[in-house]
Parts: sequence; C-alpha cells; structure tokens
Amino acid sequence: MNSVIKVLIVDDHQLIREAWTAILESVPGVQVAATAESAGEAVEMCLAHRPEVVLMDINLKESNGFDATEQITNTLPKTRVIGLSLHDDIALVKKFISRGGSGYLSKNTSKEELLEAIEAVMNEELFLGQEIRVKLDGTNDPSHSGLTGKEIEIVQFIGRGMTSREIADQLFVSVRTVETHRYNILKKLNLPNAAQLSIWAKEKGYL
Repeated sequence: MNSVIKVLIVDDHQLIREAWTAILESVPGVQVAATAESAGEAVEMCLAHRPEVVLMDINLKESNGFDATEQITNTLPKTRVIGLSLHDDIALVKKFISRGGSGYLSKNTSKEELLEAIEAVMNEELFLGQEIRVKLDGTNDPSHSGLTGKEIEIVQFIGRGMTSREIADQLFVSVRTVETHRYNILKKLNLPNAAQLSIWAKEKGYL
C-alpha cells in the first residue's frame, strides 16, 4: 500500500468501532477517516470524507448495510465497500455483492486478512474471506471465482439492460473500457453473449 488509504468504519457497536480503529491506525498507509453507527450516518460520512474503503457491518440495528452500500457505491463509484458479518450465509454474500459490495469478511477475520481485503478491493478485485471461500467451495459453486469486483458490477449493469455507453457514463470510464470488460467477462465465463450473461447473473444471485 503505497499511498494513504482513507477508511470509514460502520458498526452499531462502539466497542467494535474502537477495536477496528485501533487495528487500522497501527498500519502505515491506512487512515481511519471517520466512523458511523447507522446507515444514514455512513452515507453522510462518505459524502463528507470520501473514503477509498468502507468497512460495513451488514446487520445494523435501524437499517442494514445492504441499502447503505448501494447508496454509497451509486453516489461514489470509486469507493469500495467490504461487508463484515458474523454470518457466512452464501445468499447474504451474493446479495451484498449485488448491491455494490467489493468484498465480504467474517468478523472472525484476522488483521492480516483484513489488510489483504483492503489491498485487493483497492486493486478492483473482489475479495471473499477464507471462511466464505471454504463454504462456497463446499457447495461447488463457481460464481465467486474469476470475476473481479469491477467485472461483477458491470455484469449487474448489463443484466439491467444498460448499454455500454450508459455503463461508461455511470462508471466515468470510456466505452472502449466497458467493451474490454464485457469481452473479458464473456471469455472468463465461456458465454456467447449478453443475453446468456444476464441469465447467468440471475442464476447466481447477482440480479
């Protein structure tokens, strides 16, 4: 991690916020820009501090991390959100990724894995914690492998019927970049066209 990465921590338990803050502030190149205890406050803090990474508890008392994640990533597409939960339910993992999440970790994660996740999402890669990967492997579900976080985001846009131009405008990139992603996605999944990609995305729970 070469430059300072600003992180927002979102959890409705003060002790957990303080623990994550202490862990991250001991890491060179990482700065805890702010903390939040609710979905609404998380969105406000993101707009105020524009963090590169958000650590999002998906089980907030007054709302949930899914809605907050969708709001944040729609408003600030360069911000990466990593979900944190005591649950390793694969349906929840897929739902979180489908709402714009770039990673998902169990709260039993280690400091090393947390930093690995932050570095991965900063490189536009999808990161799932070891506990999640083990459970996915146990179901023989390949839907978590191969695609990066950015590619999954584009899959979701394609599945909603958006054109390459519309996707490019949404992500602030060129149409050529979107087309390159589209080609790589179809190649990785061995699918012939966008229609089959939409079917795949629905079957895997990304739409």
